[in-house]
Amino acid sequence: MEFRQGLAALTAVAAVVASVTTLPSTATAVAAVEVGPPCVRENLRVPAGSWQAIKVHHTDPSGRFQIAYATDTDWREYVIRWDNGVPTNLGTPAGSLKEVNEQGDFVGNASSEDGLYRSTAWRYSDGQVTALPGLPGSVQTIASAIAGDGTVAGWVRSADGQPTAVTWARDNTVRALPGSGDSRAIDVDADGTVIGYLADKPVRWAPNAQPEILPGYAPGPDTFWDLTGISAGVVVGEEYTGSSQLALLWAPGTAPTLLARGAAVHAVNARGSVAYEQVYENKQWLRQNGVDRTLPFGPSPFSIADITGLTDDDIAYGNHYSTPVRWICA
Repeated sequence: MEFRQGLAALTAVAAVVASVTTLPSTATAVAAVEVGPPCVRENLRVPAGSWQAIKVHHTDPSGRFQIAYATDTDWREYVIRWDNGVPTNLGTPAGSLKEVNEQGDFVGNASSEDGLYRSTAWRYSDGQVTALPGLPGSVQTIASAIAGDGTVAGWVRSADGQPTAVTWARDNTVRALPGSGDSRAIDVDADGTVIGYLADKPVRWAPNAQPEILPGYAPGPDTFWDLTGISAGVVVGEEYTGSSQLALLWAPGTAPTLLARGAAVHAVNARGSVAYEQVYENKQWLRQNGVDRTLPFGPSPFSIADITGLTDDDIAYGNHYSTPVRWICA
């Protein structure tokens, strides 16, 4: 089944934060980090065919499923999904890919072809693509993440441009998350906790609770945040103030911990391991039990490797140039 065809039939179908909990703001610095042995890189098996590039986009926490974009030598695009290391070509993509879960279901977004380029969120499950509904009055839907139970996190946008954070249940029922002001949901944990933004602040929504502001590490008037993900309650992301870029970790109920300066966080797993990149040094790392292990990709002055997912067994997935790879750090 081709995604684009499956989706085409379906796509026809306040600045003040209120009732928000604020966590303690005292930041915690990390001590000097020991460097351990490098992880082992290996290429993923690819499907039969002539390929220009295959790039892994995400892995589920168990490591059973991965999803990727593939471009053949005729510049045609496909979606590839691995199941226990075996790749399958699923056909033409319906749009951008976001995340895959432990059941092999995944989500993404398609843009309208009417010149307005409005986004429609979709879910792929059991070989079918289903458009995700919006709230009353919304004109766009955007999916960000999918949990193991099928809960999807994302947001909808109204005709006047206001975004509202939402989740979609396994049956595709949509629910707005609480809070006043522009909001977006970007990831969802196994227990249903959602992270995202509310009135430009990083927040966490526990199930059936009001949003909780995640405090900054060294915030200033021009500070902004870029959250990456959540696993077993631990949130990771970056804080930007002027030229400062800080990789941070928020454990439940605590102030943020500094992972590294000048770094970008790629993923966190249920063990608390974090895959991150030293941007200016062009190095990829896994912070594992307080020890940094490099994710090697060979000598190069350029960023030729990227990390797109991390399993709970400390196996990082990503790409080396245009080749899908994994780094085994177990």
